[in-house]
Amino acid sequence: MPEIDLSKLGNAMRNARKSRGFTQERLSDVSGVSVRHIAKIEKGEVNPSFDIMEKLITALGTSFDAFYNPASDKEAIELQEVVGLYKACPPIGKRLIAATARALANELMDTNLEPESEK
Repeated sequence: MPEIDLSKLGNAMRNARKSRGFTQERLSDVSGVSVRHIAKIEKGEVNPSFDIMEKLITALGTSFDAFYNPASDKEAIELQEVVGLYKACPPIGKRLIAATARALANELMDTNLEPESEK
């Protein structure tokens, strides 16, 4: 098994937490992992157990790939983030997200818009 770069893992955890709009305290409340342990993970001071990572990843609505697979591309990470946000919503929110995504995708396909960086 390859050695884990705890600093990169900590940075990925911090970025995922912040992109979700969570403080360490909020992540602690949702995951059941102590604020102190979360802080140590984010600083790269501890190698979290599978159980701890599972709790944190579930609370953040992401996947193990986002933290452990360096080959994960940006698109896969963004997709996991969207899925996590969707899963965290109540049923009405899920319907709104799905309808909005469909309408936006249809509009983008019709106008054939591409971001500047992909042209």
